[in-house]
Amino acid sequence: MRIFGCCASCLLDKVDKSIEMKHLLRLFILLTICHFNASGQGQNKTVLKLDEYLRSANNAYRFNGVALVIHNNEIVMNKGYGFSDMDSKALNNPDTRFPILSITKSLTSTIILKLQEEKKLSVNDKLSKYFPDYPNGYKIIIHHLLTHSSGIYNYTGDVGIEDSAIVNHPISKERVVSYFRDKPSDFPPGKYYSYNNSGYFLLGLIIEKVTGKPYETVVRELIFNPLGMTQSGFDFINLPKTIKAQGYEFWNKEKVVPYKHYDSTFAYSAGSIYSTTNDMMKWGTAVSAGKILSPKTWELAFKPKIQNYGYGWQTGQFFGRKYVKHSGGYPGYMSEFIYYPDQNLAIVLLNNFGTYDQNVWSVGMGISSIVFELPYDNWKLRDSATVDPSIMQQHAGRYTNGKFKIEIKLKENELYALISGLPEIKLYAENDNQYYFKYFNTTLDFSGSALRVHEHGQDSKWIKQN
Repeated sequence: MRIFGCCASCLLDKVDKSIEMKHLLRLFILLTICHFNASGQGQNKTVLKLDEYLRSANNAYRFNGVALVIHNNEIVMNKGYGFSDMDSKALNNPDTRFPILSITKSLTSTIILKLQEEKKLSVNDKLSKYFPDYPNGYKIIIHHLLTHSSGIYNYTGDVGIEDSAIVNHPISKERVVSYFRDKPSDFPPGKYYSYNNSGYFLLGLIIEKVTGKPYETVVRELIFNPLGMTQSGFDFINLPKTIKAQGYEFWNKEKVVPYKHYDSTFAYSAGSIYSTTNDMMKWGTAVSAGKILSPKTWELAFKPKIQNYGYGWQTGQFFGRKYVKHSGGYPGYMSEFIYYPDQNLAIVLLNNFGTYDQNVWSVGMGISSIVFELPYDNWKLRDSATVDPSIMQQHAGRYTNGKFKIEIKLKENELYALISGLPEIKLYAENDNQYYFKYFNTTLDFSGSALRVHEHGQDSKWIKQN
């Protein structure tokens, strides 16, 4: 997805036993270098670019976590950036535990589809089959829950900082369901897409009813244990401080504000899993190798059903390359899992800062560009300036590049970009004529006769319409 247009040591001991050993060591190093230059030079360049890119993202306060890149079944990168704890200065690393947040949904949907393969349920089953007294349960099917098209009220929509007394402590499933069960439907089942944690919470309950086991046990039996995901689990907030990443609602050069994560019982099958990139490597390999589910079922999971969403997977294209992905976000953390089936590329980003309007998909796009050898830009730390509203008003208007259109609008003395299919995006000024998006690596220059947009290492020209 593009914003405009279209939418991842060797430790040598001291050798001083003899002159002969030193010569042997030099010969070994020389042979290693020759082999590396012959077979791994291209990958090494990619690794260097990825490392420079992720360092720039960290320096620009756009990424602080661990990045994993697997290409053609080889680990290209699995490395931490920044601190897992700003106070102790502990470093992020591939063993650091992070909440994967809504990536949990991909695992939940995989279990549902596995149970369908075993003929223990069907995605066409009505909700009333499992909860006979659920309001309008006879109109809602599992397919609707999987695709965020049930119309059920989303119970996390009203949760704020003031609700920490509820979300930061264990809570019963019955109490969570009571928050949305009797609320009016947002729309008739199947008519629209609206991201919905309530639907995935109910999927966890269905899994428990079908298997007779706790949701967490089923995840371990069907996914964690077979894949050897020993660093993954559910009760993140009670992990030892030394092995997990502290979350920060705000992390920039002005302020660092920690944020306490929710209890796993609150998010449950919609977002309770924690993991490491070491373990997510195993999950990514399982997805790319077609493990757990049959090829036909994986195809069913990835196939878009409504609003480019499949069964637990968001779908799309990046410069003509199809991907399936899932994002996660909650104050303190952001996560991203991206898989390009045709290119056999998996990217995992686990990040320990963020708030509601942020994401690390923008960082993932740069990683994708580097691996695909496309143009890209490193991140820059930018300072915002105050611009007279009368000058900003001169930039407002509709622009086109001949194929796509955007609108620049002045609202309450701030400029916003209105792009079809996206929420309005605020522009931050570097000076009177140059602006940038805070969370995307995109800049806009109004200083010439036309608007010049720079993103993904390329410029595009947009003409203002009368």
